[in-house]
Amino acid sequence: MVVPVISEESAEVEVLEARLAKTVELTTKIAASLARLQLSGTNVETAVKPIYGKTTSLTIRAQNIDATLAALDRVRKPADIVSVEEATIKAGPQKVGLSEYLACLNRLNAGLQSLKQANMRSQQTALKRMTDLLKAGTLEMENLFRQALAEDSNAVEPLHYITKELPFPTFSAQKINVLVVLNNYLSSPIAQASGLDPDTPSIYAQIRSTYLVATLSSLSQATLNTAQRSPTDKKPYDKGSNGIIVYLNALEAIFAAEYENICHLFPSNIWTKLYASTVSSEMSALKSTIFELDRVVKANLMLDCFLAFDVIETVTPASSRLGAKTGEKEGFADALKPIRQTAQASFAVMLEDVRKTVSGLQTLPADNGVLEITQAMMGRLRRLTDYKLAITGLLIGLGDGNWKSAPTNSSASLPSLTQFDVGADGTTLLAHFCNDVIDALMIQLEAKAKTLIKKPAAVSVLLINNAFYVESQVKRSELGTIMAGAGVRAIESRRKKAVESYMEPWKEAAAFVTEERFSNAKKEKDSVKDKFKNFNALFEELVNRHKAFFWADKDVSSMMRKEVAFIVPIYAKFWDKYKEGMRDKYVKWDKQGVEQIVSGL
Repeated sequence: MVVPVISEESAEVEVLEARLAKTVELTTKIAASLARLQLSGTNVETAVKPIYGKTTSLTIRAQNIDATLAALDRVRKPADIVSVEEATIKAGPQKVGLSEYLACLNRLNAGLQSLKQANMRSQQTALKRMTDLLKAGTLEMENLFRQALAEDSNAVEPLHYITKELPFPTFSAQKINVLVVLNNYLSSPIAQASGLDPDTPSIYAQIRSTYLVATLSSLSQATLNTAQRSPTDKKPYDKGSNGIIVYLNALEAIFAAEYENICHLFPSNIWTKLYASTVSSEMSALKSTIFELDRVVKANLMLDCFLAFDVIETVTPASSRLGAKTGEKEGFADALKPIRQTAQASFAVMLEDVRKTVSGLQTLPADNGVLEITQAMMGRLRRLTDYKLAITGLLIGLGDGNWKSAPTNSSASLPSLTQFDVGADGTTLLAHFCNDVIDALMIQLEAKAKTLIKKPAAVSVLLINNAFYVESQVKRSELGTIMAGAGVRAIESRRKKAVESYMEPWKEAAAFVTEERFSNAKKEKDSVKDKFKNFNALFEELVNRHKAFFWADKDVSSMMRKEVAFIVPIYAKFWDKYKEGMRDKYVKWDKQGVEQIVSGL
C-alpha cells in the first residue's frame, strides 16, 4: 500500500522541476533584454546630450535678452514722462486741478528717481528736463500757497470786531484743506528733490505779519493820539481814556485767531516758534507805541504816571492769557520794560514831589484851609487804587521802602531779580507807600506852617483841616480798606495830634474853673473871683477866635464842637458850687449860657 504514495510525490517533484526550468529560461531572456535596453539608452544619451546643452544655452540667452529689453523699457519710460507731463506742469494747478497737478508731480518725481538710479549718460538730458519740470511745478505750488494765504490776508477794520464783540476771522475749513495740501507737498521730499526746498513757515509768517500790522496800525496811532495833552491841560490821566485798551483788546483777539490758524496748518512742534515769528512785526509796533507812551509819561510824570499804570494793567493780563495759550511770553515783557521802569520810578518822584512842593510854598491859605497839594496828593493816592494789579506788582518789584530813595532815570537803580521778595504782599506795600506820602505831607506842612504862621492856633487849624481831609478821603475810598488797621490808626493819630495842639488853650480855660482845695474861706473866695475873671476873658477870646477860623468841612466843625464841649460839664460843676457867692460882674455866664455858646460854635 506504500507504492502509490511515492508515485504521487515523484510526480509533484517532476512538475516543480519543470516550472523551475521555465523560470531560469525566462530569467535568462530578461537579462538579455536588459542588456540590450542599457545599450540602447547609452546610445540615446550620447545622441541627446549635445542637443540639451544647446537648448539650455539658448534659454539663458533668451532670458538675458528679455531682461535687457525690460531694462531698456524702464529707462525709456521715465524719459517719455517728460513729454507726457510737460503740458500739465505748464498749464498749472489752477487749470488742471490741484489733485491732478500733485499726481503729475509725483509721477515726475518717480521718473526722476528712476533715472538717477539708472545713472545712464544717455539720459542726462532727460534728467535735466525732468528736474526743471519738477522745479517749475514746485514753484507753481509755492506761488499757489502764497496766493491762497494772500486771498485771506487783507487788512480788516478792527473796531468792527471789537465794538460788536466778534472774533477776528480765521481761515475757512475749505481754505485750511487747500493750505494743508500745499504745505504737505512743499514740506515733502519731492519738493526738496526739485532743488528749491521751500520754507512754508517763513512764507506764512511774512504774509500774515503784514496782515497783522496793517490791521492794527490805526489802533496803534489812535493810542498815541489819545495820549497827547495840551500845554494848559493839568488834569491827571483818567483811567481808560487812552486807546491802549482798545488796541490791546484787538491785538489779543487777532493774535489768538492767528495762533488758531497756525495750529490747523502746521505740526505742533513749530507752533510756538512760528507764532512768535508771525507776530514779531506787530510786537515791534507795540513796543514802539509803548516807547512813545513812555516819552509822554516822562514829560508829565505826576499827571501821566497813571497812564503808565494803565498800560501795564492792560498789557500784563493780555500777555498772561496769550502766553498760557501760545507758550510765547517774552515779547510783551520786553515791550513793557521802559514804561515799567518809569512807573516804578514814579513812586519816589511822587513822594519827593510832595516834599518839594510843600517846602517850596511861599504862602499858605489865608483861611487855613485845605492846600491844593493836599487835594492833589490824595487824588493821586485814590487813583492808585484804580490800578491795583499794576501797582502791587510794581511795588513788589521795587521792594518795601525803596521808594524813599532819590528818583533816577537809570534802570541800574532798580532792584534785581535776586532782591525781589517773592512773598511780599503788594497791598501791604501800597498801604506803606500811601502812609509814607501822607507822613511826608503832614511833616512838611507842619514845618512850613510854623515858619509862615506865627499864631499856634492858626497852625493847628491848618493842620486839622488838612489832616481831617486826608482822613476822610482815605475812609471814603478804597484806601480805607487798603490802609485798614495800622495805616488808618496812623492817620487818625495825626489828626488827633493837631486837635490836641488846638485844644491846649481850651484846657487852660478849663483849668481856671477846675475845683481845688483852699486853706480858708477868704482865700477861696478871692481865688474863685480870679478864676471866673480869667475864665471869662480867655473863654470869650477862644470863642471869638474859634468862630473866626475857617473849618474846611461841616464834619470838621462838628468834630471840633464836640472836642470843645468837654469844658461845659467842668464849668457847670464849678458854677453850681460857687454861683451863690459871686456877683454878676464875676460870673458872666451861667452853665446853660456856656453850654449854649459851645453848642453854637
